[in-house]
Formats: sequence, C-alpha cells, structure tokens
Amino acid sequence: MYTAPALLATAFCFVNILLVVFVLRDHHVDEHGRQIRAINDTSEDGEDVREEETIDQVAVLSSNVLFFIIMFIFAVFETIATPLSMDMFAWTRREAVLYNGIIICCIGLESILVFLVVKVASQRVGDRPVLLAGLAIIFCGFFILLPWGNHYPKIQWEDIKNNSMNSSLVSQTSKAAIASNNSVEPTGCPYEQTWCQYTPAIHLAQYISSDILIGVGYPACNVMSYTLYSKILGPKPQGVYMGWLTASGSGARTVAPIFVSQAYTILGPRWAFSIICGIVLGAIIFLSSVYRRLLPFSVRNGRTIQ
Repeated sequence: MYTAPALLATAFCFVNILLVVFVLRDHHVDEHGRQIRAINDTSEDGEDVREEETIDQVAVLSSNVLFFIIMFIFAVFETIATPLSMDMFAWTRREAVLYNGIIICCIGLESILVFLVVKVASQRVGDRPVLLAGLAIIFCGFFILLPWGNHYPKIQWEDIKNNSMNSSLVSQTSKAAIASNNSVEPTGCPYEQTWCQYTPAIHLAQYISSDILIGVGYPACNVMSYTLYSKILGPKPQGVYMGWLTASGSGARTVAPIFVSQAYTILGPRWAFSIICGIVLGAIIFLSSVYRRLLPFSVRNGRTIQ
C-alpha cells in the first residue's frame, strides 16, 4: 500500500530523465516568449540587453518569500490530510489512504482545469491579480476547516478500557499477545490528544469544500509564482535565481510537516488552522505591499508599458 506510490514516483523520475536528455532543448527567449540569439544579446526587434539594466533584487526576494509560503501551505495540506480524516471521521488507516488518495486524484484533475483558466485570466488581468486571488481562495479553504458547532469527534476510549482492566494481573507479555490477536483497529481521535474532548469535530462537507478551494488556489499561485518570477528576471541568465526559488520551496516542504504535525497534535485543528490562516493573510498583506515592485523586466526597464 505504501511501496507502490514510491515505485511509481521512481518510474516517473526515470521518464523525466529521458525527456530531459532526448526531448527538451534550450531556447533563448525574452519575457514575452520571443526568440533571441543568445542570453544578454539582442532580441528580434534589435533591442540590446544592456549591462546597466539590473534585476530588481527586492522583487526577487519577495517572490522567494511568497513561493516559500505557497509551498509551505500545500505541504501542510498534504501532511495533515490523513491524521485529520482519521481523527475527525473515524476512518481506519486503509480507509484514510484510499479516500484521501481519491481526493488528491480529483484535486489533480481540478488543477488541470485551473491551469487552463489561469492562462486566460493572466492574459486578461495580469499575473499579480491572479496570484492575489489564489492566495485569497487558499485563505477561504483553511478558514472553512476551522471547527464549529457542538458536535465532537469520536474518541478512542477502547485503549483506556484495555489498560484499566486487570492492570495488576496482566503481564507485559500477555498484553502484547492480546494486542496482536485484536484485529479491530481503534478509530477516532486518540485520547492522548486532550483537545479531542473539547474541540468540535470538522464535518466531511467542510473537509471536501476546503479541498476544492485549496485545489483551485494552490495551482493558481504555483504557476503564477513561476511565471511572474521568470518575467522579473527577464532575458538574463536565470539558473542561479531559479535555484534559489527551488531551495525556498524545498525548505518550505521540509519545515511545514514538522510544524503542522506538532501544532496539530498538541494544540488541535482550531489553533493549527488559525495559524495557517494568519500566515496566508500575512502573505496577502505582503503581496499587496510589494505589488508595484513585482514588474516584468521589460516594464521595469522601460521597454514596454504595462
């Protein structure tokens, strides 16, 4: 159950290697996709990329911060899906893997449609408004996940009963034998998580609605981050800068699982998702503050008017 996805990912990596070696080729283009003879040379319209035309480092740093937050948010979503569904809906491990796998598959199909819509939307309103709208949709997705109402999750009281019965008479060996012979997997919210006793449950409709919204907001933000970043860099060599962007995303995917697992286990979903909502809201405010700096290379250097 857990080995097959890793083997499939390995196969896809091998396919990617073949595509890079035999199919993909380098093309020197400007931020509008027009062919140029070489990087830092001359465009088709005879425009020279002058040495004094520098990259806006504030825009570069801001783009990396925003990309870190975007990847952080989705890594949180991926990490918390299985334990959250097991705690709130009393799913077994097998059911959680199956149902969440189906949900992620549907989100993947949804993302394809989002990519097509985003392409048209960015041509009409620009890249920055689409990025801002994507963050707003993600905020709504996590806000919906906040627990409300007076319905509480099922708690795993079975373990407490088993530990309290004849605790002075049953040895550690017999306990292990009983546990191994028990084929029924405990379901519900573990009693060790004290917040289970006073935090309202998240309903399935909330969970699915949140998945749909995050499935719209994340791909929009992801593709706009790459698009806007490449336009900010312009026709200059982008290898090192793209490495920074990739590093920021990798850092986010490293930190996010550690953060959300600790915050969720200790504080519960109300605090965990409130913090995430605060982070997304901070990203929206930050994007609004640097909105005028996130301009394409040609616009910033006065070649074209946006």
